[in-house]
Amino acid sequence: MKTSISHEYLPEHGQVVRSNETKVITVFHLGRPVLVEAREIAYLEGVGNYTFICTKHNRYLLSKCLRTVQEMLNADFVRVHKSFTVNRTHIQRRNADSIQMRGGKNIPIARRRLASTHEALSTSLIF
Repeated sequence: MKTSISHEYLPEHGQVVRSNETKVITVFHLGRPVLVEAREIAYLEGVGNYTFICTKHNRYLLSKCLRTVQEMLNADFVRVHKSFTVNRTHIQRRNADSIQMRGGKNIPIARRRLASTHEALSTSLIF
């Protein structure tokens, strides 16, 4: 007997679900829905009307613009560039014009966002 999961119980692509105060976003990876917790996301990279959700181990494509995805997630995310939003809990080091993530990725800080980025990150213990 073959059983299947009804799709009416699965969140739609890109939908945020709150589970015991934890925000979870639904993405599709290899045709299957994957639930990614907001705290697992290191950074978001916007490319046009699409956003790459980058975790420590995977990179997922979501068909929503960067602003929309950032609004769906919590306040731990800081917009640092036209194309990048970072999760402050995944920052290893902050430089004058860039941020180094724990995985080694360097993310530029836009010149017009330098002051607001450093101000937003000054509450963290990141130097």
